[in-house]
Amino acid sequence: MEHYDVIVIGGGPAGVTCAISAHNTYPDKKIAVIRKEQIALIPCGIPYTLVSLDSVDADILPDQLIQNTGADLIIDEVIGKDGKNLQLKSGRKLAYDKLVLATGSTPKVPSIAGIDKTGVFTVQKDRDYLVQMRKYAQEVQNIVIIGGGYIGLEMADEASRAGKNVTVIELLNHLLAMSMDTEFGEKAREVLETNGARVLTGQRVKSITGGRAVQGVALESGEEIPAEMVIVSVGGRPNVALAEKFGLDYNPKHGILVNEYMRTSDKDIFAVGDCAAKYDFFSGEFTDIRLASTAMAEGRLVGSDLFEIKVIRQYIGVLGSFSTKLGDTAFGVSGITEEKAKAMNLDYTVGTAVTVDRHPGKLRGASPLHLKLIFSRYSHTLLGAQMHGGDSVGELVNMFSVMILNKMTDMDIDTLQIGTHPLLTASPVAYPVINATVDAIKKWYQYEPV
Repeated sequence: MEHYDVIVIGGGPAGVTCAISAHNTYPDKKIAVIRKEQIALIPCGIPYTLVSLDSVDADILPDQLIQNTGADLIIDEVIGKDGKNLQLKSGRKLAYDKLVLATGSTPKVPSIAGIDKTGVFTVQKDRDYLVQMRKYAQEVQNIVIIGGGYIGLEMADEASRAGKNVTVIELLNHLLAMSMDTEFGEKAREVLETNGARVLTGQRVKSITGGRAVQGVALESGEEIPAEMVIVSVGGRPNVALAEKFGLDYNPKHGILVNEYMRTSDKDIFAVGDCAAKYDFFSGEFTDIRLASTAMAEGRLVGSDLFEIKVIRQYIGVLGSFSTKLGDTAFGVSGITEEKAKAMNLDYTVGTAVTVDRHPGKLRGASPLHLKLIFSRYSHTLLGAQMHGGDSVGELVNMFSVMILNKMTDMDIDTLQIGTHPLLTASPVAYPVINATVDAIKKWYQYEPV
């Protein structure tokens, strides 16, 4: 029987990053990555395989990343375990000292009549499936997207770029409802509608109509929307199938239960990425936020701490830092939203700023930037940031993530030393991060109601 010091099951961002980290930290250890897919994809790039990328193969996660570590890449499927011996589908058996589960998540499939019809697709991390979906999208004109979260809206934006008749259906009252406040969801609606899509919020799908192939989507309101293709994007579920087989503790909805070092109920088995349970930064409760950036951070941590704790970690939960782009408008969020602050009964203050991300604003490439910050009224610490604007939003989100994680206060930010340049940033006089903070400080002193 072959023996490995470390076996990682799963070849997505979490698994690959874990293997790289393990090799960097323990270069003498023998490592294997087991992946059942012949070809691995970059998950965040999947929506762009519809139109923007020349092919699905342009979104491949290179095997070279694993091979560069000296790890063995094994294309096979783990079907069982006896002690510390893994049974593979091919009949091969492998022994391990440390095991990492990085089995990802699977798309949620809602209970909708007709959802099994030809022409109905979910967003899967499967190369051949996505090739079929891309080809199907090219051949139809009327496309309905069920789900108004990030992936659904990115799919809608892609289909609109291709000149398709696109309708987005969201059950909640505004787009991006699980991650951003209403005004940002309405901005997303405005962008999509300007680019030709139809957006329906607060609407429930009753059924998908047609014979063998989809012909329409019927709403509970009584309206039926013509559709030759339906893309379902209503979230994902952690893949806990192996955890169940291995007798590990898990929550069917939220994932494999882990401690702050991502160790499972078996001391020699770790879980990282979408399959592992996530906890909210602010409440400590389970959260359904699953991001590649979080997965890679977990992978790096576990890779370093497999055999002894080299990286000390105080687990502080998932902050949730997102960004996306619809049309020419980027959206970003880090931390808590105002709607969530209200639901948690937090005492908070809001600061806003509207400016242009270049100075002067007439410069080529300048974009309006709208920023909203949430501060704790009592401790003055930054709790959350939301924004829409130009491409600068992508890195602003990361800056706010660092600020929130480090519990920066309004005065810390107000006196921040910044670097600006006309072609790269907003004016130092109208720098949105500081101006939105000053807006919040003024409200704190005057104790204005939010």
